[in-house]
Amino acid sequence: MIVICVVFLALLGACVGSFLNVVIYRLPNGQSIVFPSSHCPTCGRAIRWHDNIPLLSWLLLAGRCRWCKKPISPRYIIIEAITMVLVAGLFAWYFILERRSGAGAFETAWPMYAAHAALLCGLLACAAVDIEHWIVPLEVCWVVSVAGLVSSAAWPHPFIPRVSPATGAMAVAAVAGLAVAMLMVKYGLIRRSFSDVVDKPVARDSLEINTASPPGRKSKRTPKVVLEPYSKAHGVNPRLEVLREVLFLVPALVLAIGAYELVTRVDVVRQGWLRLAGEGPVAVHFGALLAATWGYLVGGAWIWGTRIFGTLAFGKEAMGMGDVHLLAAVGAVTGWIVPSIAFFVAPFLGLLWALYLLAGRNQRQLPYGPWLAAGTLIVMLFYDAFRGFLAPMTEAFR
Repeated sequence: MIVICVVFLALLGACVGSFLNVVIYRLPNGQSIVFPSSHCPTCGRAIRWHDNIPLLSWLLLAGRCRWCKKPISPRYIIIEAITMVLVAGLFAWYFILERRSGAGAFETAWPMYAAHAALLCGLLACAAVDIEHWIVPLEVCWVVSVAGLVSSAAWPHPFIPRVSPATGAMAVAAVAGLAVAMLMVKYGLIRRSFSDVVDKPVARDSLEINTASPPGRKSKRTPKVVLEPYSKAHGVNPRLEVLREVLFLVPALVLAIGAYELVTRVDVVRQGWLRLAGEGPVAVHFGALLAATWGYLVGGAWIWGTRIFGTLAFGKEAMGMGDVHLLAAVGAVTGWIVPSIAFFVAPFLGLLWALYLLAGRNQRQLPYGPWLAAGTLIVMLFYDAFRGFLAPMTEAFR
């Protein structure tokens, strides 16, 4: 039975990977992921069903379109293979090898597994788009976040670290504050940061090797144009712009602090909130939703705080808002601890690659989304190894 489950999940993962290829190609180009059906990007001919079988079709076609014979990027089969390994491997890691304690039986824990698998698939799609286009597709982050919140509320699981009633009240109030801020933006009471910037790439002095040079001849180096973080070169003051984001966050901070004071100091409010979020069958589900919501907020806060303080310190955009949504999605699925640790793991993973880019290609910038995704995967898989380090922090919110 276990072998059948692994094979089924591997095949399902390959199919999901085929869909991710559509997402990775179409979303950055502003195309629908539903219509038209799969087609060759070169000649536009529709791909027949037997030429669209994950992994197998690419191999049988020798990586070329049946009609125009143009090469099909190996990215397609790579994404399908990676997704297959992630989906089936996560099942084996949790339920066969039992390398993550507390997973329980698959029959009861499958909603948690499905949410975690969806998270890994979403992170893979975001990383692939970020590598190629230097953007994080927010739609993917939103879908993963909703999946995490719904699965946590409907099927509570110990993998989501519970939070205290006071912390849960802060989470609800902070979400309400963000909603208020978004309404203020909609009605022009607050301006969006960098809203007046024409989003165009800025030319750099970085170089790119032209690998098409004939053998025996020295490779030509041609100027490369890459997307720069917003700076004064874009005609804006980044420090002033990021202060608009601070203003955007004020309602959430004020309401969160107010909720904490009410729940901890006003007895009537405390008793009413405890009846809702403390004990009982409803409270179990509501408490899990609060834990996932707190994870969403904490995950986003790590990156957003770095973005704000880094921009104020260095005078140019420190991190992109896409990374905020990405780590927030991680928190919505896994709770607040995993994104908190992944935030500190990711820089170590990206450091060697950054040094390579700087030394070998004279490129100072690199997309950060892939390293956040890799850091998240490591923390999810080796969570038990971090448990001793995490215990003091988890106690702070009990």
